Amino acid sequence: IVKVKKILESICVNCGKLKADTSPIQILPTRFVTSVIPKIVWAVVWAHCKTKMVCEPDDPKEEGTDPDNEEPKKGHGGCGHTQPQIRKEGLKLFVQYKKTKDDDDDVKSLQPDKRLITPSEVYT
Repeated sequence: IVKVKKILESICVNCGKLKADTSPIQILPTRFVTSVIPKIVWAVVWAHCKTKMVCEPDDPKEEGTDPDNEEPKKGHGGCGHTQPQIRKEGLKLFVQYKKTKDDDDDVKSLQPDKRLITPSEVYT
């Protein structure tokens, strides 16, 4: 259950991609460490992604730049969806969305704060 929780904290609930783009960040100092100890790689990626509360979308393309001169930047491909917190109680996993300041009282009552996440919802 702990590994499933960590995986759910690392991926987007909506699109299923990693929450954060890890390519521009120098996560690990050497390539040797990544090939020898995959647990360290997983721990670093999880620590980087668990704090992200929004699936990072691609940066919009600037219209003033010449597309012929630059190589196209490979994007992360995120959806921009806000992410819930994953809570574990016993053998059950719950998703809990944080309330934003600009939500109305009517919208708050429509969406439950805390709900059980089903295995079929995780799988899809």
